[in-house]
Amino acid sequence: MVVVLVIVPLIALALAAGAAFVSVRNSTLRITDDGVEFRNYPSPPRTVPLADVVRFEDAEAVGNFAGLRPATAVLVLRDGTRLAVRSLSAPDAGTGVDALNARVAALRGRR
Repeated sequence: MVVVLVIVPLIALALAAGAAFVSVRNSTLRITDDGVEFRNYPSPPRTVPLADVVRFEDAEAVGNFAGLRPATAVLVLRDGTRLAVRSLSAPDAGTGVDALNARVAALRGRR
């Protein structure tokens, strides 16, 4: 009985944490002159034109296990749409929301 009440929930939590880690690890983000291309694993890549991008924001962690959630971001578009982005690092930008916003601003300044 102890196995069912203690061990099984712990195994379920470990599997969920492993799935979240794989999902974030396999997601990609690139910010180029063409726009922001991101892939939230296992979904296909999506590109948003740079003219439609307002900024990146930190995603708010909510729920009972918010502290265990991997760091993610939200891409805010001009029309108010908010797109979840699982990767916080881009090859030419660096890591973190501030670095991503700086890269977007730098690319806008070149146009």
